[in-house]
Amino acid sequence: MAFSLVELMAVIGVMALLAVVAAPALKGLAGSGGRKQAISQIMGAFELARNTAIATGTNAAVAVPDDTFVSSIYSFRSLAVVAWNPTNSTALPTMVGSWINLPEGVAIFPNSVSKLAKANVSVVLPPFQTNVALLPMIVFQPDGGLLDPAGGGSFPTNGLAIFEGTVTGTTPNRQGTAKVETIVLSRFTGRARGTLMNAP
Repeated sequence: MAFSLVELMAVIGVMALLAVVAAPALKGLAGSGGRKQAISQIMGAFELARNTAIATGTNAAVAVPDDTFVSSIYSFRSLAVVAWNPTNSTALPTMVGSWINLPEGVAIFPNSVSKLAKANVSVVLPPFQTNVALLPMIVFQPDGGLLDPAGGGSFPTNGLAIFEGTVTGTTPNRQGTAKVETIVLSRFTGRARGTLMNAP
């Protein structure tokens, strides 16, 4: 049984139409997966920092590179868990493990990072180069609770908010104004939970 050229063209046309209709839906599914992965990564980083602070009896933190960071590919897209030396409180905090990079197409709102206090941190960038950087951070104390910013400033109650898109300088490039996924921390226990909030 053979197919005529007209029949083949009709089948190709139907397949093309289905592809056009299905593409946005598939893109939405991929984006949703990226957001879920980012939320999981951020909550895991918070829990690692909290557990490190409790285990070592010193402070530990989650640092988020902003637009002043030496390598722009990390800005608003990466996290570093850092800890202070338990035997030398004057030493700079250093990284615990490696960089946590959010999925492609997902970023952290600059406004949720700008509220954080900054501190100098010793970080490692490829290829194994150590740098000192002034990074915004959320600091956990030895009891697991959060440390107030230096000088008693306002406390960052909104946690870290993420969105699908990119950041240019400190300007988020995103679609829509709907509520966004935000990882909020309890001030006294340091526990993280995900919620939907207005964009910061």
